[in-house]
Parts: sequence; C-alpha cells; structure tokens
Amino acid sequence: MTDDTYRRLFSDTPNAIVLRDAEGVILKVNASFERLFCIKAEDAVGKNLKSLLLPPDHPADGPGEWSDECIASRCETRRLRGDGEEVEVSMSFFSAPLPGADGNGKTGAFVIYRDITRQKQNDALRRSAEIKYKSIFEHSLNGIFQTTPEGGYINVNPALARIYGFASPAELIEHFKDIKNQLYVEPGRRDDFTKIMRERREVTNFESQIRKKDGEIIWITENARAVFDENRDIAYYEGTVTDITERKRAEEALEVQRARFSRLFANSPQAIALIDLNRNVVDCNKAFENLFGYRAEDIKGFGMRPLIVPDDLLTECENFRNSVLADKSAHKETLRRRRSGRIIPVSVIGFPLEVNGETSGVFYIYQDISERKAFEEQITHQAFHDALTGLPNRTLFAERLERALERGKRREGYNFAVLMVDLNKFKAVNDSLGHQAGDELLVEFSKRLRACVRAVDTVARLGGDEFAVILEEFASSGEVLGVAGRIRNLIRRPYRLAGAEVTAGASIGVVLQTRGYASADNVLRDADIAMYRAKERGEDCLVFDKKMHLDVLETINLETDLRAALDRDELTLHYQPIVSVEDETLTSFEALIRWEHPNRGLVPPDKFIPLAEESGLIVPIGEWVITEACRTLREWVDTIPGAQGVGMSVNVSSRQFPGRGLVRHVAKTLADTGLDPSLLKLEVTESVIMQDTADALNELHRLKALGVLIAIDDFGTGYSSLSYLRRMPIDHLKIDRSFISGGGDNPEENLKIIKSIVSLARTLNLKIIAEGVENEKQLEGLRLLGCDRAQGYMFSRPKPRAEARELIANHLEKRGTGIIQTDN
Repeated sequence: MTDDTYRRLFSDTPNAIVLRDAEGVILKVNASFERLFCIKAEDAVGKNLKSLLLPPDHPADGPGEWSDECIASRCETRRLRGDGEEVEVSMSFFSAPLPGADGNGKTGAFVIYRDITRQKQNDALRRSAEIKYKSIFEHSLNGIFQTTPEGGYINVNPALARIYGFASPAELIEHFKDIKNQLYVEPGRRDDFTKIMRERREVTNFESQIRKKDGEIIWITENARAVFDENRDIAYYEGTVTDITERKRAEEALEVQRARFSRLFANSPQAIALIDLNRNVVDCNKAFENLFGYRAEDIKGFGMRPLIVPDDLLTECENFRNSVLADKSAHKETLRRRRSGRIIPVSVIGFPLEVNGETSGVFYIYQDISERKAFEEQITHQAFHDALTGLPNRTLFAERLERALERGKRREGYNFAVLMVDLNKFKAVNDSLGHQAGDELLVEFSKRLRACVRAVDTVARLGGDEFAVILEEFASSGEVLGVAGRIRNLIRRPYRLAGAEVTAGASIGVVLQTRGYASADNVLRDADIAMYRAKERGEDCLVFDKKMHLDVLETINLETDLRAALDRDELTLHYQPIVSVEDETLTSFEALIRWEHPNRGLVPPDKFIPLAEESGLIVPIGEWVITEACRTLREWVDTIPGAQGVGMSVNVSSRQFPGRGLVRHVAKTLADTGLDPSLLKLEVTESVIMQDTADALNELHRLKALGVLIAIDDFGTGYSSLSYLRRMPIDHLKIDRSFISGGGDNPEENLKIIKSIVSLARTLNLKIIAEGVENEKQLEGLRLLGCDRAQGYMFSRPKPRAEARELIANHLEKRGTGIIQTDN
C-alpha cells in the first residue's frame, strides 16, 4: 500500500484519528477529529492529548491512549470536546513508527476515536424499552401471549395465567398442548382465529368462550397480530386477552331487559305512549291504539294533547307533566277522550325517560278504569245500603245520625228523634213459610215504613228484622208518637206471603230527647233498650227513659260479677228431696244452684240463670254443678249408713248440648268421684230435643251409655213428638209444677193433662216425677193417678248441704232402712 493511500485513509476516514508521540504530544489529527472534538488541527498539534481531551472528572492518573502502558487496545470512554461538551467515544490505539528522519527510530501511536453517543443513546433507549416491556408484560392486567400457528403457547404473562386459572405462566404453558381442542368451548373457534390471521395478518375483538383450568367457562376477547420470520412466513402470533365475562353477562342481562321491555311495550294490556320533550308522540303500543282509536303511524311526531285531552283538562295535563319531570314519577285518575269523542275515566302513570342521566322524554301509561269506577259506585252503594230492601244500612244510618247530632248542637231550634223498630213474627215466618217468604216480608215491611215518613227522614235496616228511623225537624213529641202510631197501624195490616195471609206486628223503641247525647251509638243504644223493653212487656211502642238504661247497666254489672263468682266460690248448691208418692220414702235430691253475692246477698236463680244462659256462662257453671253434686252425693253414700241408694238429679241447659263437652265432663266426674252412674240423673228440657234432634239424640245416647239416668224436665209445657220420645233414651218424665199447683186457669184441664202424661209414660215404660207438690190433696191425687215420684214444699224446701245431710239422717232414723234401693 502506498504512502498516498495511507494519507488518504488517514484523511478521509469518518473516524477521528490522532498521531501522538511517546510522551503523548499530538503530532497530527485528521478532519474527522476536528469535527468530532470541535478543535482545529493547529490548536491540537503540539498539545498534550491528555490535557486536551481528558474530562475534568476523569481520573488524571492511570493508563490511557496517551500512555504506552495502557493495557486495553480498545475501550469505550468519555472525552472532552473543545466546546466544553463531553462525547461518548469508542477508542482504540496501536503503536506506529514516527515518520521522517527526526524520528530517530522512535515510536508513537495512532489513536482512533469513533463517536458512539447516538449508539449509547439508542442502547439506553433499548434498555429502557426492554425494562418497560418487561414491566408491562409482567404486571399488565390483560393477558399477553405468544403462540405458534400450530396451537402451542410460547410465552405468556402472569395475568393470562390468572385469567385461565393457573398459578404461573409455566403451569399454563405446560397444560395447553393443543389450544384448539383444549381452550375453546366452541369447536372450530381456533380455526376461525387462524383463518382471519392468514387473511388479515391481525385479529381484533375476537370474542370466545374458553375453559379455565377448573372447567369454569368464561368469555374472553383477543387482539393479536402475526409476527413473520426472515422468509416472510408467520413465525408466531402475539397478542392480548381480556376477561369480558362480566361484560357479557351485563350485555346478556341488558339484552334480556331490552327484549322484555320491547315485549312489554308491544304486548302490554295497558296503553303506553312515549312523548318527547317537545310534547310530540315518539311511539305508542297496540293497547294505546285500541284504547284511544288512533294508529301509531298516524300520530307519531304529532302532539297527543289535542287528540285525547278534553279542553277543560289541558291545564291539569300540563301540571301533571310538570310533576312528572320534577318528581320523577306521578299517578293520577282523570278523564280522557277517545277518537269517537267518548270521554272515559283512566288511570295514568307518568315517569321520565332518562338517557345518560338526562331526561329525553316522558312515558305515559293509561288504563281504562270505566268498569272499576262503575264497580266502585256499586260497591259504595252496597257498602251503605241494604242489599235486600235498598234502605240505608247501619253504617250510613250512623253517619246520618252523627250529622243530626251535630246539627242539634249548632241549631237551637233543631229537633230530631230516633225510632228502633223490630218486626214481630219474622222468625216464625222464616221457619214456617221459608226464607223467601221472610225476605218478602222484610221488603214489604220496609216499604210500609218508608210510607210513614217524609223524604227528609231516614229509614234504615240495621240487620235481620231490626229497622231504625230518624225523624228530623219535628215540632212536638206528639208528632213523633203520631208517626210511631202510623207505623204500628200500617204494619198490622195483613201481608200476603207464599200464598198465605200473615199478620205481623212490631215493637218500637223511641228516643225523644236527643239533646245531650255525645255519640250516635248512645242514641241507638237507648232506642234499642226501649224497643226490647216494649217487646218484653208486650207493648207496641215505648219511649226511652233513664231507668231503662240503669236496668241495663245493672244487668251488665251482674253479668260481670257472675263471671267472677266461680273463682270467688260464691256459688253453692241447695238440695230438694224427691220422695216416693206411694209411701213418701226419700229416693233422691235435685241439686239447685244458689248465688251468695258478697254485696247483693242471695241472688234468685230466675235472675242470674237466664243471664248465664244468654252469656254462655251456663256451660262452666253447669259443669261446676255436676261436679259439686256428684262429690256431695259420693260423700253421703260413703259416710251415711243406709244412704247407698240415694240419687241426685242435676239440670242440664240446652247451651251445654251438643259439642260443649258435656259427655266428656260427666264421664270424668264419675271417674274422679267413683260414683255409681245409676245414682246420677240429668234433667233436660224439651227444647234441647227440638233445637237439633239428631245431635241431641246422639248426645243423650252417649250419656245413657255411661249408665246415668235421663229425665225430661217441665214436660207438657212445650211440644214433644211421640216419635221423638220413643227414640230418646229417657227414664223419667217430670211434670211441670204449673199442672200440679193449679197455676193454670182450668184445674180440670190440668188434671186431664196429668192423666195423659201418666198414660204416655206407662206406654213408654217411663217413671213420672211431679214438681210443686204443696199439700196432701195434691199428693193424694198423684197417688190416684199412679204417679211415681214427687217433690215440693210439702216435703221440704231446697236445703243447704249440711241440712240436706241431716234430712237424710232423720229420714233413716224414722224409717230405719227404708230408703228405696231402686232407680231414683
């Protein structure tokens, strides 16, 4: 190579070259040196290389390109430029003989510098990018993958492992050997992926269902691209995976909601219209078309108000719309006009349509409530009127009575009166002619009542056969009583019912002085009291006075005390002997209840027994009587020698029949006391049989099965069918005292009745007991008639327990062991 070639190489090379001597003095530099270090050749030659290029912070001592001791022949370092900036360089040097004769065989060195600043920057950027990529790859929330076209994973990040349910990327890669068949739920999905990749070189928003490690199926979306090798063949696919399961579920839910809304809107039986903020129709459903008669396609884009809102309700309509927009929803019942012009009542619900938090329209839902309104009117009438007679009922009557009371308080001269009217013989008509006839009687009765009063007055049916009247603006008490008289006379006229002529009266209670009453209930209460007093006394009409109210309060207080009498041991039994008519031998006793009230003293049975019957207290009282009578008899049988055949009679109320536990209680009492059942006789009235024959007979047979005796009490005062008597398991007939003591108007007639009863008893093989025997004449007459037993004041009044015991002892003392040992 010629010197000229070396010179050209030195001059033209892009690398900066310095020729220095052994002491580091610069002998020559090329143009590239001048450009790299911004130092002209004349400023460099003769200068020490070290002092010229060494940066201030670079170690001053130590080997370098200015020293032949530098071990490295090539290295990367920093050097100082003439402008004070530093430059990154790759430096290399090698020894070289110095040119010219002056060299005297000395050697120097060529130092070659190459600017690597951009390379260093690029390396730094590359390293930074690598760090960032690694961070993104490792910490991305989305899955990142590289896969082969054949279907195997090359690399995946932790996020993808988590999405697919694996503990690590390595576990995922090891698991999936065949993505096509292992990953995707839908067969052929991987084929779709690779086909798109071949055609487009990328796949975007590729949504699929895949199986996780545990078998759970989730939704993912993939975005990927093809990476090519040097032959432009696809080397692998790289991309990202996002779990979109929740989004898909939300989309499915939204789609279901949309479908439901669409179906609801289209098929709803309620008329629905969507109105925009300019009050024009956006859409309406089939029910709207059917209700109002307008086709949706004809009214879309037009205002709805002129079509269906009556002119006088336009302001109401606007106010309703403002309420919807202000309060988010509203409901109203109003009137709307159909295309035919007919005005109908509707229920309308309005609520705003909101999109992205902004109101964009209003939904109106209409329902035709014509039938409901008509039904409500009917129900309202039914709620305040009697269905049979059409008269106001108790509720409406009470309301009008309250208004009358208020008027009486406000107006000095205003007077009104209240009549309570109870129809007599209603039950008899129902029982004999049937309920249809009973209804006809009530209807006719109501017409006659209305005919007796003015239009301003009120006639009401309170229930059953009870009616009430409010007479308003009357001038005097005589006027009220005159109306009551007209009612009485008109009602007494015969009624033609079911082909029969019936005469029915009424009992009328009147409240004249209505001032001072606090409530309508109190007025009705007192009119009711007066009416019942009239019925009890057999009078047609009775005016209320305060004593009637006091009597009612007395009854109420007595009932309250009676409820506590059992707990306070105020009830006791007295015992009246029953003897043999033939020789007056003691056979048994009848247990009769007495009430020793702590304040009232001895309360007569005829005063509290009816009260017990009416209130239902007779059931627990009756059970107590049975228990106490059996205990007493058991004690006598056990402690009085010769008294083993004495029996005990106990009255049983019809309220204890049936289903009141009478049989169960009698059986338990007999078991508890160990009393011989044949010593206990239960006395029932004919009314027990007549009320419910089948059930009563069943109960009597059950009692008879226990071994007790059965007697019909007060026989002859009611109505007994001979066929019933033959079927009943009875042992005795008890003749009522009215036939014995001559209480009737015709003694001879009573005697005939007694004979008939005795004859009947003999026919049925029954014993006869006569009540109310007071003298020898009556007893002798019973002997002649063949009566078996008798009781009455002639033998003894009812005795307390201790005195009855003495009576047994005295009787035994007189007659030795003469107590009858047969049935009592």
